[in-house]
Amino acid sequence: MRGFTLVEVLVAMVVFAIIGLASAAVVNTMMRTNEQSAEAREQLAELQQAMFLLEQDLRQAVSRRTPEGDYYVRAGWFNPGNLLPRSELQPVRYQIDDQKNLVRQHYIYVDMSASQEPVERVILKGVTSFQVEPIIKGEEGQDRASMAAEIEDSESMAIPDGLEVTLETERWGTIVRVFVLNGGDFSEPEI
Repeated sequence: MRGFTLVEVLVAMVVFAIIGLASAAVVNTMMRTNEQSAEAREQLAELQQAMFLLEQDLRQAVSRRTPEGDYYVRAGWFNPGNLLPRSELQPVRYQIDDQKNLVRQHYIYVDMSASQEPVERVILKGVTSFQVEPIIKGEEGQDRASMAAEIEDSESMAIPDGLEVTLETERWGTIVRVFVLNGGDFSEPEI
C-alpha cells in the first residue's frame, strides 16, 4: 500500500527529462560560447603579436639602403658577442601573399644576393590591404609630397619622422597605427 503509483512515477520522469534537456541545452550553449571566445582570443593575440613585431621592426629602422629597394634595414637583431656569422642589421619587408596573409620577409645578411631566398613568416591572416605612408614634419606651407620625394631620391635612406600603417583585415576591419620613429616629436609647437 505504501509506494508510488504509476502516474506519480511517470510525472516524476517527465519532470526529470525536462530538467535534463534544459541542462543539456545550457551546457551546449556554454561550450559553443567558450569555443567562440577562445577563437576570438587567439585571433586577438595574433593581431597583438603582429603589431608588436611591426612596431619593433619600424622603430629600429636605420638609414641604409639595400640592393633591393623595397626592403628597409632594421638594427637590433640580437647577435650576442657577434657569435653568429652575421651583423645585427636585418633587411625586412612586409607584403600580402595570395592567401591574404601578411608575410614578414627578411634576409640573414644585410647585403643580400640574388642567390639567397628570404626567410618568410606569416604574422597575420586575413589581411586584404597593407599600406605604409611616411609622416614628415616640415616647415609651414611646405609640400609634404615634395618632401617625401626628396627622401626617396636621396643617396642614403632617410628615416621619416613617423609612419602611418593601415591594415584592412577580414576579422577586425580597418586598423590604422601611427609609429613615431627615431625619437620624433609630434606634439603641437608652443606659441
